Amino acid sequence: MSSQFRARIALVAVIIAFAIPVIIAKVVLDNHWYQGGVTNEGTMLVPPIELGDTLNQTLPAQWRIGYVVHGNCEAQCQQALYALNQTDIALGRESDRVQPIVVSSGDIEFSLEQVPMVQHLTNAELIDALADLPPHRIFISDPLGNVILHYETFADETAMRAEAKSMLSDLRKLLKLSKIG
Repeated sequence: MSSQFRARIALVAVIIAFAIPVIIAKVVLDNHWYQGGVTNEGTMLVPPIELGDTLNQTLPAQWRIGYVVHGNCEAQCQQALYALNQTDIALGRESDRVQPIVVSSGDIEFSLEQVPMVQHLTNAELIDALADLPPHRIFISDPLGNVILHYETFADETAMRAEAKSMLSDLRKLLKLSKIG
């Protein structure tokens, strides 16, 4: 074989060595065989629910973890409120950056003395703005008025405790990365 032929084979081999991974990556991404790295444990709202300036001004200025109560506060609601209270306590020195809230259109049939960190807000407009959230969900809202994550609630204490740990993990990441609130 001539040296020119060997040089061409070497060039083609180098091009193939670099082209094959690119082609494989393109096929994998186009066919959605790869799930990108997700670090949040709650369900991200894409796009986030924007509360608007007027509603946002009626809320506490910090980050908010909240729950919407419609009527009776059954076992699932009580577990959610307890999780909000305990999450605020578990945040430690960061707890002043977060305000747990419960939103309702009237009185709640549950004594909020059992969850002293949770602030009760009576606001029908806020309930309407949060109508896109699935029912019985805890949500996280930033100080700018964007509801960005939500979490399922459970009547079972063990399951709710596990979900609260997930929420606490996400909230700590948000507070660490955030310069607002």
